[in-house]
Amino acid sequence: MRTRHFHFLLALVFAALSLVINRPNALTVTLMVGMTLLSLTLGFGKKLRLFWTLCLPFVLYLQVGHGHLEKQALRPASQGQERLLVHADQLKIAEDGRIRGQGKTARGEKLLFSYAAKDQADVDRWAQLSGTYWLFGQADKTPIMGPTNDYQFDFRAYWQSQKVTHTLCFKEVAIQPADAQNPWQALLFACHRAHAAAERWTDRLPNPLRDYALSLILASKGSQLYDNNPMIAELGLIHLFALSGLHVAFLTRFLREGFLLARISREVGDGLLAFFLPLFFLFTGLPAVLFRAMLSGEMKLFGRNFRLRIDPIKSWSWSLIGSLIVYPQLLLTMGGQLSFALTLAVIISQGSNIWQRGLFLSLVTFPFILATQYSWNLWQTLANILAVPVFTVVVLPVTLVGYFACWIPGVCPITNTIIQLFDKAVALAGALPGKIVIGALSWPVLVLLFLLPFFALGAKKSSKKLAIATWLFLLLGNSAFVHWPKQGEWTTFDIGQGDAAVLIEPRHKTITMIDTGGKVQFGPRPHYSTGRPTDTRPKVVQNKALKQQEGLARSVIVPYLHAKGIAHINTLALSHQDQDHIGDSRVILQNFKVDQLVIPAGMRSLPAFQRKIQPYLQKTKVIEATDQTKVPNCPLQILYPFAAGLAGNDDSLAWGGRLGGQTIYTAGDLDQSGETKILTKYPEFVPDIVKFGHHGSKTATDPKVFAQWQPTIGLISAGRNSRYGHPHQEVLDVAKEEKMIVYNTQSQGMLRYVYQEKHGHFEVSYHDPAGPKRTN
Repeated sequence: MRTRHFHFLLALVFAALSLVINRPNALTVTLMVGMTLLSLTLGFGKKLRLFWTLCLPFVLYLQVGHGHLEKQALRPASQGQERLLVHADQLKIAEDGRIRGQGKTARGEKLLFSYAAKDQADVDRWAQLSGTYWLFGQADKTPIMGPTNDYQFDFRAYWQSQKVTHTLCFKEVAIQPADAQNPWQALLFACHRAHAAAERWTDRLPNPLRDYALSLILASKGSQLYDNNPMIAELGLIHLFALSGLHVAFLTRFLREGFLLARISREVGDGLLAFFLPLFFLFTGLPAVLFRAMLSGEMKLFGRNFRLRIDPIKSWSWSLIGSLIVYPQLLLTMGGQLSFALTLAVIISQGSNIWQRGLFLSLVTFPFILATQYSWNLWQTLANILAVPVFTVVVLPVTLVGYFACWIPGVCPITNTIIQLFDKAVALAGALPGKIVIGALSWPVLVLLFLLPFFALGAKKSSKKLAIATWLFLLLGNSAFVHWPKQGEWTTFDIGQGDAAVLIEPRHKTITMIDTGGKVQFGPRPHYSTGRPTDTRPKVVQNKALKQQEGLARSVIVPYLHAKGIAHINTLALSHQDQDHIGDSRVILQNFKVDQLVIPAGMRSLPAFQRKIQPYLQKTKVIEATDQTKVPNCPLQILYPFAAGLAGNDDSLAWGGRLGGQTIYTAGDLDQSGETKILTKYPEFVPDIVKFGHHGSKTATDPKVFAQWQPTIGLISAGRNSRYGHPHQEVLDVAKEEKMIVYNTQSQGMLRYVYQEKHGHFEVSYHDPAGPKRTN
């Protein structure tokens, strides 16, 4: 028991050290202090000295690695000839001809890369690759950009945890086969070649069996499993597919049974398994989350053959220590966190029945899912209880049989039907009413929500009741603060070339959203054959087509509003019919209950509205408005248009209102003529904060109007490297003439005006030292 305590504490301190050195913040510093205090339970003798003697080399190792990575991340953007070593199974070829992947330079630096194929022949050149190659060509090398909106997924931090800090954009590429320079490299190249061939083997499988095989057996980057069934993640089942190592344990058992049938002795079989596990790890591309499963499997084999009883907690502890030595930033990823949290939970709950274990695992995953999705599906607990045995007994073996025996007549249809039933059951469970938007809870609460189930599991009845009551109190109490904030805000999202803003009144009295952004397509979208099968299921094809038309609402607006505890929007206003203002309306209407949709009078009969918005309205009331329309339950007043029109730029809805002691004006793409009409009709309206019309185009921002208004703050919502050159210099000259403070999403990301009663201030989410990126 004492030695187990020592190993367990050592693993926890190693984990805390890796977190605090690689990402120092309040949470990681607190964890480090807590683990340091816990280490004192070893006493003040030899054990404690040995403990920290083991930790010291790890600290130095982490510091050196982190310093090197930080230095690498600070390298500025550059252009020039680049040479990159790439494996064929690390490539993804999209139907629009965009090739993306990951590779290494001759110096060993990992880089992401992209390349736009010129034609079908160019796509075919990439599709035929099957081994390891050098890519040569002129490329732009840029640092991976971090999030520019609050609660947006941090791709820079994620890739930095994989030791990747930059990306290459090739303009032209020459491809040359790479030769191995040593035996280790030869083995690695062979594994990647075999993995690429194994992925090709799945081409003969129907979907969803193909996606399940790619995820469960091959850990392939080419799987579309989570895109085709997002409910897997929402129901907290993602750990079954890629994180917990269940499929590795199953494959090990499968091989062991095969050895017994072949009358291979246990010792020889275990020797083959000891060789198979690291080979499988190499074969799947060295994924960090599988290293734990491989290490744990090797320790079990070692203990069994040398008659050593390795305690499960010790095995877990040294799996964590070994994983952190090889992958120091593993616990910075949700995959690494879930993998070790769930395996520890499985070990601790071994004496529980299936219902208790399912509930326990669901509670353990709860804070991790809440920290990223800000919502909880009430069906998740039941899904975990039922899915784990079904997954182990049915899904894994059926996928394995379907993959390896697909050449036998009848096997593919039968196995695919079984997988399809499971896939549909997950999708159906996720679609049932029961999703609750909780919001972004504070990190101390999330940590306690994670720890309390572990405490309750082994506690006495009275202590268990106290733990449950504390868990509920923390959840409901913190959620109440999120749902009823005392401050209000007017937030302009950074969604590229487009407009999207939300007005949240204090205590969430009303939620008003103005425009949704949208993906603007310039010219016809190319379509090429990639040489791989496409999913022909009607719903999948439809969803894929719709996603290709989406802008950033799903990755920017939805998580932000959910983090704020918002599931209900009182008013969604669309300023006019342009794609960059209304293109993502479908995403908003499908993810939130919307009471009323306000559009400029005359827009409802237009084809854009009928095609992009009408099919998704459900019970939302549509209001076609002019300046005479009084919108109920909305704190803003409509200033324009004065009459029905065709919902063009000159018919854009203009809004004004008083927030936090400041008068605010926003008007979509309204031109200078419309601004003049508003000034003439409403001479008493004098805004303090103005969103420059048409993304800072010179077609708006009339100097004469602004000379009358004399606003103090201007907001620009425009895309980086805008092909239109937004904001135009003429607009910036007007701002300079009026001595305005200008906030720009191009250089400052999300812009938030936070207010309470008659006072407010601005907050930005990003700072680009180079300033706005503009083209002429």
